[in-house]
Amino acid sequence: MIKLTDLDKKILFELDKDGRASFSKIAKTLGTSPQVVKYRFARLAEYGAIKHFWAFVDYDKAGYPFFWGYWMKFSGLTAGREEEMYAKFQANKYIPIVMRSDGYADCMIAIIAKDVFHHNEILQGLFNEYGKYITMSEMVVGVGFVKFLRSHLVDEENKEGVSSLSGGTTEKAELTEVERKMLSLLQIDGRMEFVEMAKIIGVTPAIIHRYYARLVRRGVITRITYTFNYDAVGLKLFRVLFKIKQFQKERIDALYDFCLKDPNIVNYVKVMGNWQLMLDIETGNLDELRDLLRRMKHDFNDIIFEIEVNEIWKVDKFTQMAVEYPELGKNNPKTL
Repeated sequence: MIKLTDLDKKILFELDKDGRASFSKIAKTLGTSPQVVKYRFARLAEYGAIKHFWAFVDYDKAGYPFFWGYWMKFSGLTAGREEEMYAKFQANKYIPIVMRSDGYADCMIAIIAKDVFHHNEILQGLFNEYGKYITMSEMVVGVGFVKFLRSHLVDEENKEGVSSLSGGTTEKAELTEVERKMLSLLQIDGRMEFVEMAKIIGVTPAIIHRYYARLVRRGVITRITYTFNYDAVGLKLFRVLFKIKQFQKERIDALYDFCLKDPNIVNYVKVMGNWQLMLDIETGNLDELRDLLRRMKHDFNDIIFEIEVNEIWKVDKFTQMAVEYPELGKNNPKTL
C-alpha cells in the first residue's frame, strides 16, 4: 500500500476533475513543476493506485437508454465456478459494472442495453448458466448517474459544485463509427494519446482531435475519470442503497445538495425499483461512514425510510458505457 502525500492527493484531485490533464497543466494549478508531477504520477502508477482511467459517457446520448443494476446473492458456488462466473461477467461488453461486496449482497452488476429485448437476452443468458446459484436477485433501473468530485482528497466540501451527468437525457447523438471506436478506446484507457488512438483506428490525429472535441461539446463525454485501486491507497468503497418514502421536491433537492457537498460521496445514482437511490462513498474507515450515514438519517429522517450498506471489496469492472470494440484494446495492457 502506498502512503499518499498531500501532493499526491492534490494531483489525484486534479486528475479527478480532468483525467486527461497534462502534467504541465496540473503543475501550474498546484504551483509546482511538471517534472515533480510526472515523478509523483509515476510513483502512483508503480504502486497501482489507479486501476484505470475511463471516459464518463452519457449512455442515453450514445444510444443505450436502458441501464439496469442487479444485486445478487449466491449459494453453492465452488471457488473455480465463482471465478469462471466473474470472468464471464467481465468479458461481456454489455456488463459495464461488476462489483463484489459484503453486506446486503454478494455482488452488483449492471447491464446496459439498446432496448428491453436486448436486456432480456443478456439477462436470460446469465440466468441460464448461473441461475441455480443465485438465491437473491434484486433489480434497480438507473434513471441518472451523477458523478461528484473526490473532494475528500483535499479535505474540503465540493465548493465548486462540480458534477457530471450520465443518463436521464432525451437528446440522442448520431455517432460515427470512428466516434464509437474512440469511446471504446477511452473506456479502456481514458488517457490514451490521440496519436496512438488514431493509429489503432486508422485515421489521422487531426480527425481524433476534432471528433473528441465534438463528443465533449455534445455532452457524450462529460468527464475523463478513474477508478481507484482501493487497497493500494488505503481507502474503502461503499455502495449504499436508500429507500425514499416521500418525494417532496424541496426535500429531495436538499438531499442532493447534501450529497453534492459531502466530500466522501462520489457518485449519486437515481434508480427505480425497490430502492430509489444509490450512493458510492469513499472513506478511510468505517467510523467516517457511520458518521455520514448518521447525519443523513438525522437530517433527512422524514424521507429516508431504509438504508442498506454494501462494502465493495473488489471492483472487477467499472465504466458507464459498453465497450463496443473490445478488440481494439487487445494489445493495450490497461484493464477495466
